[in-house]
Amino acid sequence: MKIFVGNVDGADTTPEELAALFAPYGTVMSCAVMKQFAFVHMRENAGALRAIEALHGHELRPGRALVVEMSRPRPLNTWKIFVGNVSAACTSQELRSLFERRGRVIECDVVKGGMYVG
Repeated sequence: MKIFVGNVDGADTTPEELAALFAPYGTVMSCAVMKQFAFVHMRENAGALRAIEALHGHELRPGRALVVEMSRPRPLNTWKIFVGNVSAACTSQELRSLFERRGRVIECDVVKGGMYVG
């Protein structure tokens, strides 16, 4: 089950830290941290539901209560595109500007580091 984690400080939070936070509730398959949110994939639905219930409102950093909920699907008629080999200096806004020349961009995130556990 894919879990959305909002109100994350992407500059100060690592995928390993989030994985450790969710691990007591079940097997963490992968974790990706963006600028202000993250996605955690858990193997078991029951564990994911327990994590959502237990961690929603949890303060990972003082004054930053996490928003933890089931991830919602993308809007219809949209596509997710992976762009590799992006400079570490590239911002989400720069990438968004590049793609907006070709059409409307719904969401754009530059993922700096990720963790996949198999």
